[in-house]
Amino acid sequence: MSRFSKSVLCSVAVLPIFTFALTDAHAATTPLTGAEALSQFNLITLGNVNSNSHVDGRAWIGGSANGGDYVQHVGSTPGSDYAGLTVMGSANNVHVNGLGSYIGGSLTNSIVNSGSSYIGGAVGNSNLNGASYVAGGSSGTNFNGPRLSTPSALIQSNASAAASTNFGNTLSTLSNTLKGAVANSTVSVVGNKATFNAVANSKGVAVFDLSNATSASVFSAGEFSFAANGASTIIINSSVSSAVIGANFLGGQAQSLGGSIVWNFYNATSLTINNQFGGSILATHASLTNNQNIEGGVFVSSLTQNAEIHQQAFTANIAAVPEPSTYASMMAGLGLLGVMAVRRKRKQGRG
Repeated sequence: MSRFSKSVLCSVAVLPIFTFALTDAHAATTPLTGAEALSQFNLITLGNVNSNSHVDGRAWIGGSANGGDYVQHVGSTPGSDYAGLTVMGSANNVHVNGLGSYIGGSLTNSIVNSGSSYIGGAVGNSNLNGASYVAGGSSGTNFNGPRLSTPSALIQSNASAAASTNFGNTLSTLSNTLKGAVANSTVSVVGNKATFNAVANSKGVAVFDLSNATSASVFSAGEFSFAANGASTIIINSSVSSAVIGANFLGGQAQSLGGSIVWNFYNATSLTINNQFGGSILATHASLTNNQNIEGGVFVSSLTQNAEIHQQAFTANIAAVPEPSTYASMMAGLGLLGVMAVRRKRKQGRG
């Protein structure tokens, strides 16, 4: 059974706002891995979102949400136990196009156009077009689907999924794993152009390591060009604490490579995107402001969204990136082989 086809059980200890009991027939939702999170979500923020634009796919927001249109492309959004929009805090002025919503706090001035809704607080001045469960009161709200006295199985599933994964830990672990990958590719900066020359390993993974000095010259360039050279997964690690990126991805590569690139800003606390950007942005400590469209997922601390976040089918095989411990094990194994070889030679010499 897949991770997102299971029925679920949520305990009061996990989601204290629940006032109903779930049946024993529901099994606990399995937490997502880092790879699954990047595949199932178009946006994850550990904190707040302020938006005046839209997100193509599914979003999970750990704080509050003010504004934004979510799940613009229902048909291309991967399957999941999670609702189309999950907000652990309160939400105001949001529009959910499909796959429903889970709102941990109150919901105001909003529309859930399609799908079921769980609202942990009160709802006001909103339109709910699917079945909904509201724990608090309501005012000025149109319930165009039934208002349920107890959550449906689907609402229970979405609610249980909402808090089942510690995305802070999961994404930080993923970031540290990618950070530890040994670089096998290089970037050159000539004039105003940065060229990423990928060298794929046996699993099609190319890894770039941008130090602070390299990052400064790369991110100040006006053009990005990628020579993928057969790489199906491109990992770009950067140690910068902040960056303002306005490069033009040449040849439409922001879109064509958007699903295969992961930018791992493992130290960044502030990022600004000023031109169409290609690839998923993994920066669990960063406040991100995008002033132009992003072709890929966004996984950050908080977001100020001034342009669209487009869902590019996630094709990067980050599970194929060896963890640092794997390298250590490989080196230990090679060392052991070396010791054994020396011992054999000594024995042969004494024979």
